Formats: sequence, structure tokens, C-alpha cells
Amino acid sequence: RHEHEHDPVGPGVHGAECTVLPGRYVAKAKAEAKGWVRQYAGRTYWLCCAGCVPKFDAYPAKYAVA
Repeated sequence: RHEHEHDPVGPGVHGAECTVLPGRYVAKAKAEAKGWVRQYAGRTYWLCCAGCVPKFDAYPAKYAVA
């Protein structure tokens, strides 16, 4: 089961779209506070929830977007 703690945040300066679950947005500050941020190929990815972190870690090239 995939647990979520989504805040109603949209795209913009303070929000980022999760690459594991496209269409789900997370506040960058919340993702950073919870450790849901990953660096890959010189880019930063903010993930929407704790459930997305191991998925991104297992297959970062699959979820990284150009």
C-alpha cells in the first residue's frame, strides 16, 4: 500500500511535481524537512511521500525527467 500525506500544493516556486507519481505535487520545504529529496544526474527531485522514496532510489533513471 502506498501511503500519502499530500498537501494541496500546485506547481510553482514552492511546489514540485513528484516524478514517481506524476500529477502529485509536494511543497518543497515539506519534502526537504522529511528527507523526500534526491539528487540524480545533477538535478534535484522532490518526492511527494515516504512511499515514493524507495521507488526512486531503486530506479532513479526510470523516474528522472529531462
